Amino acid sequence: MPLSSALAPGFLRITYSGAILPHHMVIPVLPDVPPVPGAEPSFNTSSDSSKSMTDALGDIMDALEGSFADSTTFGLAEFYAVDPTSGVREFVYAIDINRAGTSTDPQIALVRATMQFKTSAGYPLKITMMEGVYEPNARNVGRVPVGPRQVLKEYVLSGDNVWYGRHNAYPLAFVSFTSKTDDKLRKLGGFIDV
Repeated sequence: MPLSSALAPGFLRITYSGAILPHHMVIPVLPDVPPVPGAEPSFNTSSDSSKSMTDALGDIMDALEGSFADSTTFGLAEFYAVDPTSGVREFVYAIDINRAGTSTDPQIALVRATMQFKTSAGYPLKITMMEGVYEPNARNVGRVPVGPRQVLKEYVLSGDNVWYGRHNAYPLAFVSFTSKTDDKLRKLGGFIDV
């Protein structure tokens, strides 16, 4: 029986700095052709065009970097192909992003921010940002304030978007933005001066 993997047929894993430890953002994507280990892949966009991994990461970073302090650095971006039946992951390619956040607001330690979208298949697609510039207990439903949240929302709903939802579906509509103190990071919080 096939697995219902939210990460099949593949995903990007982006490493970035945090107040306590590095974080990893996982972005499900749809390769436009079967990926070949060692060769840069290309991904389908929601408008059914194609972008190289380098170009897709440029767009993603343009949309994300305002949500992170300029002290947050982004490093390695890895692409893994995932077999939709077995769920086995295969490393394919990596690129050093070598970028930083662009916000002059301070990094907010211990906070997890989540943007949720609904895909055209009716499933949720969540984007999680750890220790960005958002204070805890922010709530936006339907709309977000002008600024970094709006930039990310517009990218994810644009034809250039590569975020890929479950059951062959791309994001169709924005649902909400929430931020809260992350319980796992809070338990580690004694190691830093918050």
